[in-house]
Amino acid sequence: MLKAECGGAWQCYFQRGNWRVVFPFSRHQQEQVASKLQDEVQQRAIAVVHLVRFPQLSINHAVLMFEAKANPSEIQFLTYDPNEPDKPTVITFDRASRTFSLPPNAYFQGGRVDVYPIYDRLMY
Repeated sequence: MLKAECGGAWQCYFQRGNWRVVFPFSRHQQEQVASKLQDEVQQRAIAVVHLVRFPQLSINHAVLMFEAKANPSEIQFLTYDPNEPDKPTVITFDRASRTFSLPPNAYFQGGRVDVYPIYDRLMY
């Protein structure tokens, strides 16, 4: 009954806070986001980010990034996912393809996601 009253998954995209998802995510823009997020978490900030695949409706989720481990080919962001609170999730940014990826889990089949920050900076 609750599920029927809440409506379909597509409805969560049409809320005021999700306005950013309607604009295309370029690979250049995602590269800039990865760099900014890496800088933030290395300065003891927590980054609250939105994961999407618009216009696909396969994911629409917020997580907290709290650590970044970089090497020449990728940046691995250790992330708190409220849907899987027992262990950090690793979201990887591949420098060559300039894409973020999320591993498979209970709510997402895994693969490319587009990422954008929700808040500018939260210090801890």
